Amino acid sequence: MKNIRLKRFIKQGGVIAYPTESCYGLGCDPLNFKAIKKIIRIKKRSRAKNFIVINSNLAQLNKLIHPLNKTEKSKLMSKWPGPHTWLVRASNRCPTWIKNNSNRIAVRIPHLNNRFSLFTSIDMNITSTSANRSGQRPITKYRDACRLFSRQVKIIKGRIGKNKKPSNIQDFETEKMMRE
Repeated sequence: MKNIRLKRFIKQGGVIAYPTESCYGLGCDPLNFKAIKKIIRIKKRSRAKNFIVINSNLAQLNKLIHPLNKTEKSKLMSKWPGPHTWLVRASNRCPTWIKNNSNRIAVRIPHLNNRFSLFTSIDMNITSTSANRSGQRPITKYRDACRLFSRQVKIIKGRIGKNKKPSNIQDFETEKMMRE
């Protein structure tokens, strides 16, 4: 079932807090620079830190990444869905504010049923960063997300996954692990 109001909210620069595999995350439309700036302000986060872009299907992520052949797609999907983030070459259409200095973008397809239903309902990419102020512990409970962000973001109720740590981040080309 499509959630047109939620999609419109996000497209217009709204920020959501939602359950991920390990904690609540903050997300917005990665193509909306105002929304990105809002997350940076809410988290009191450095502008130099990059965002992860997530979705439930590779077709949506393809809009932001350099075209991949069949073998490369298989390599991506070997770790997905799940808590594994790939750093891949960005497409020419990818906004500068979501890629790093090496023209790479972090992408992931998470593994949580409630996450998939969120993506199915909005049919778009969103950013992913932990829902906490920089330097603070990640938020793992809906109640805590409400207490911290209730007036600043729309909070999606749900249970987080069982992972105890954030997703791995791996460079797609070099296969170097950036975060384990």
